[in-house]
Amino acid sequence: MAFSAQSARMSESRAGWLGGLLAGLGPISLSLFTPAMPELTQSFDASDTAIRMTLSVYFVGFALAQLLSGPLSDAYGRKPISLIFLSIYLLGSVSALFSPNVELLIASRLIQGIGAAAGVVIARAIVRDLFTGDTSARVLNLTSLILGAGPAIAPTIGGVAMLVAGWQAIFVLMVLMGISSVVVIHYWLLETRVHRGEGIDFTSVVLEYRKILRTPFFFWSSLTIAGAVGTFYTQSTVLSFIVMGQLGFTAGQFGFLMLIVSGSYFLGAMAVRFLIPRTGAFRLVPYGLSVLVLASLAAAFQLLSREPQLLAVMVPVGLMILAGAFILPAMYTASLAAFPENAGAASSMSGFMVMTVGLIGSIAVGLVPNPSHGLGLIEPVMALISLASWLIWRQCAQPTFDHKPD
Repeated sequence: MAFSAQSARMSESRAGWLGGLLAGLGPISLSLFTPAMPELTQSFDASDTAIRMTLSVYFVGFALAQLLSGPLSDAYGRKPISLIFLSIYLLGSVSALFSPNVELLIASRLIQGIGAAAGVVIARAIVRDLFTGDTSARVLNLTSLILGAGPAIAPTIGGVAMLVAGWQAIFVLMVLMGISSVVVIHYWLLETRVHRGEGIDFTSVVLEYRKILRTPFFFWSSLTIAGAVGTFYTQSTVLSFIVMGQLGFTAGQFGFLMLIVSGSYFLGAMAVRFLIPRTGAFRLVPYGLSVLVLASLAAAFQLLSREPQLLAVMVPVGLMILAGAFILPAMYTASLAAFPENAGAASSMSGFMVMTVGLIGSIAVGLVPNPSHGLGLIEPVMALISLASWLIWRQCAQPTFDHKPD
């Protein structure tokens, strides 16, 4: 591993904790929001389609802004760009809190998505600035532990907050998260990328993205991630409508169920943290992919052949979430391995691919009239994309690692 004296105090644990804070803002905001979706249809007298649009535009903002935030952080530094985008997220949260109609709510969610986009990009870029190989995977795993805990408890917190103060409480929590994130990053994040001084040349950025996309090792590792994460975003679009709308559970009960199910990612990340020093991060990926595919096929069989039942929905969802903990640290490390000087741009393009696949899954599952049927149809497609991409990635020429990914 190699890093500058300027960032020498950014230890593995510090990078992991701050990375978890940055990367977790987007997924936590997504998980916190989902219990409110059925109530919002009534409060705004809006259709399910209109409320689902608040998720779709969030994905769009998140995806497109990643293409900008990474190169900006390469040119101007990780810390100032983080603070700018966190401020945009805070603005969107305040706007959503005071939205008088669904149209402004949709616009506010777009702004939130734009603001949250930089966090996940810059968190991975910081790790690439400082670490490589299994060390990088270990730090990303610590980030995953923090990242897994947040979305796991967010639906429960959101459900309880709604019972106390209605849907507005969800956005009060997001405003508080935005303020806290700005304060923590301002005082605790040390710069890991020296300011180049020449600014940003968008023509060069486009050419750099072209080069990144044409690198097979990057493309297929990122698509492996995209399929795995796509299962999560597909679930997020319809799960509250299945559990609360079709099965009749309350927002608080949904939050409690999601605490149990999403906690499986935290348990998986704990197991991966124990196993990485013994097996290496990359040897764990096929086990995660096996669980992901089998769980998605089990969900498809249950949801397409009979009426939805709680265990038939939540057990496969929990297993798919757990599988991600085995897949993501190694594959995120692989996606950035070939670009030490442009880690922000590579992280941006990888994130864009992930969010694009997530958006496609979100739109596709929303087009199916029956939410449980939509989940049963789309989840296996996402899982199989991840598996097929990994099989192709295994055949690609490898850049230099501290430890080879095999």
